[in-house]
Amino acid sequence: MDSVWTIALNGILFFLVFGILCGLALAVAAKKFAVKVDPKIEAVRACLPGANCGACGYAGCESYAEAVVTDPSCPPSKCAPGKQTVADKVAEITGKSAGSAAPVISVLRCSRNEGNVKKKYAYVGYDTCQGAAIAFGGPYECTFACIGYGDCEASCPFHAIHMKDDMPVIDPEACTGCGVCVKNCPKQVLQLIPKDALAYVPCSSRDSGKAVTNVCEAGCIHCGACTRKAKDIINMVNDRIEIDYEKLDEDAAKAGVWACSKQFIFRYTDPARQLKAVEQIKAEQAAKKAAAAAKAAQESSAKES
Repeated sequence: MDSVWTIALNGILFFLVFGILCGLALAVAAKKFAVKVDPKIEAVRACLPGANCGACGYAGCESYAEAVVTDPSCPPSKCAPGKQTVADKVAEITGKSAGSAAPVISVLRCSRNEGNVKKKYAYVGYDTCQGAAIAFGGPYECTFACIGYGDCEASCPFHAIHMKDDMPVIDPEACTGCGVCVKNCPKQVLQLIPKDALAYVPCSSRDSGKAVTNVCEAGCIHCGACTRKAKDIINMVNDRIEIDYEKLDEDAAKAGVWACSKQFIFRYTDPARQLKAVEQIKAEQAAKKAAAAAKAAQESSAKES
């Protein structure tokens, strides 16, 4: 019996000593081969929002923090959710120039509901835009239309999007311009524009003329009126109207709005301003029509006399 206890005690002592030696060895190895972390990286990481949205172009906040500290070409203003406040803090830590982090927001470039776009088939499958887009380009007659299953809402890390009538509604105050929704939209109907942008085009169709009017009452028919009125500011790029927001000013925005034959495709971002503009445009058109009719009547009367 004593021999059994002796064996057990020796076993316990062996494993105790062995464990202590292994622990010491690991401690020495950890100290010797430890990777030193630049305290600046930790400081930058601490001031980032932690959303890991990828809007900066890096895998997450940790990757961006390392890049902005170690890469001289990486600017401090790439964190869209953090805006200028974070840019200033990162610049202070890294010793770089903060630059300007102009705020941007996401806008919806689709007027499917306004245009009464109909469905071409009943989709049966996973209720995701990505899944529905695979089936013949989506369930709507306009192949460029928002599918409406809310992939953008589900992906937004800041809960700035909610679905209403199967269309995304973006809260401009909650939106940070991170761009995650843009990346997750299979139809690319979401676009980042400056938060103070004067105008935008709520249509992503790359069709024109009859092909658009056959499926949507509110689609851009690519008549080119806005591009002619604001040349080099409003352009047709890859069969879609695009605005150079660095050049867009009051005159160019008004030119585009007034030139649009439908008055609701090229529009002001401010809904109240857009409504007032449409009323003014219609009044001008009515006045011109009345003047033309009066002139025609006068000429007819002169000929008769």
